[in-house]
Amino acid sequence: MRRKNLNGLYSTLAVAFFLLIAAGSARVNKLHCGAMSQSSTGETHKNGMYLILKDGTEIEGDRITWKAGLLSKEQIKIDDQKFAIKETRGYYSNGTYYGRVGRGGYAERIVHGPRLNVYFTQEWVTSTSTSRSGMMRTSQRLVCIHYVQRGEEGELEAIANQKDILKYVGDCKIAAEMIDKKDKEIRRSIRKNSMYLNNIFIVYNNDCRE
Repeated sequence: MRRKNLNGLYSTLAVAFFLLIAAGSARVNKLHCGAMSQSSTGETHKNGMYLILKDGTEIEGDRITWKAGLLSKEQIKIDDQKFAIKETRGYYSNGTYYGRVGRGGYAERIVHGPRLNVYFTQEWVTSTSTSRSGMMRTSQRLVCIHYVQRGEEGELEAIANQKDILKYVGDCKIAAEMIDKKDKEIRRSIRKNSMYLNNIFIVYNNDCRE
């Protein structure tokens, strides 16, 4: 009887843990996958691919691969050279730049400017729920997480909503007015122009000029 009670307690704690993770992910992902245009910034470089280390050193090559995860070593490889992901700042591949997020991954840059850069990445989030009968159900959903970076060397910081965007562009009146609106007005603007949120940062980077 005691073992049964303990098993029930463990199941309850496991469900609560997964629900907590899911709730946290939902907060981070208020800016959904379609909130910002994910079109490439079309950046060019003298070589098709290069890796940039934390000290600014650029290493050119013809092929870049990287891997990260609980069961793998977090590293990136350019041709035959290997580096720990934490030793890098990012990499460039065929018109797109990817900035390092934390210690073990990269996010795609979708807005490039002298003051603020914007990135996004996609990941699968697992959540678990339980029914009244005690059956547990696990599901997965794909979420997009957006980040803002100050300058070229700043850390990538996650943004979750309009309030977070306003924190970065609030000292530019035009950009602030574009984001400081009701939710339904923002959604309407995005439907009319998929670049609407991107343009807020573009205006900010353009010395606060449209």
